[in-house]
Amino acid sequence: MSAKPPPSLASLRAFAAAGRLQSLRDASRELRVTASAVSHHVRAVEEWLNTPLFVRASRQVRLTEAGRRLSDRRNRAFTELNEALIEAKGQAGPSVIRVSALPLFTSAYLIPRLARFEARFPGVSIEIETSHRMVDFESDAVDVAIRNVGRPTPGLTAHKLMDLRTVLLCAPALAAEFRSPADLERATLIHIASRPQGWTEWLAAQGLRGVEGRASVMVDTLPAALDLAAHGRGVALGMTPIVWDAPQMERLVVPFPSVPVSAGAYFLVHSRQDRTHETIQAFVRWLRQEVRADAARFARQAAAAG
Repeated sequence: MSAKPPPSLASLRAFAAAGRLQSLRDASRELRVTASAVSHHVRAVEEWLNTPLFVRASRQVRLTEAGRRLSDRRNRAFTELNEALIEAKGQAGPSVIRVSALPLFTSAYLIPRLARFEARFPGVSIEIETSHRMVDFESDAVDVAIRNVGRPTPGLTAHKLMDLRTVLLCAPALAAEFRSPADLERATLIHIASRPQGWTEWLAAQGLRGVEGRASVMVDTLPAALDLAAHGRGVALGMTPIVWDAPQMERLVVPFPSVPVSAGAYFLVHSRQDRTHETIQAFVRWLRQEVRADAARFARQAAAAG
């Protein structure tokens, strides 16, 4: 180790950006400095450590093993520093995160976990709106959105939370009436306005076309569809794994195994300008940690449901 002073925060920031983007030029654009300045900062860190941190190619750079270890340690240290700053700021006055989330995610997943976020960041308040509409971060009073899409909107920073699959659900009293997808010809099918093709796609995946059910009913949200199904009013299509945490699941069952059908994925998105916003990043990290902690439990529940 050199007797020189440790690398500056600016040098560590340049190293982190180059490692994440795998490009000195892209890092220079993000940091709004020249590529040579980024290279100088990276070299300063390497000289102090007396070891290379990148394997350099013509257009890209790739972290060496030493570089990867330093990057991991640096990220953990800065995460702790950011969270400490947020907590300190909260003691001086509240910060607010405005979240727009889908109704099922809000009621089944987000609200039951908010107490843990508030305990960790007591100075941060969360305002939640439930909506299906697409968010315009330039004009809407929203910091973070959670949406079910096939792919995130270009130009935004997106974090995939979980992949979704469609699952058939009904009240236990109705389950005995249905032993295969073809039996749904005698069922009341509960449709959701925001997913008008849901039943068509699910039935087609089961090898059935033209099946419309004995009757149908339309509601505006998935929680409303689960409520109807739980009261024995018909058969609904839920979304696994998130549906396992819905309160209605105490009164719902999967009547028979079926071919899994993709229902998109939940993404957490925010504007690229907010990538360095400490409070927003704290919320992003917290929610992703919650989802990772639940992954094994969700897998067991899906297996048990067949």
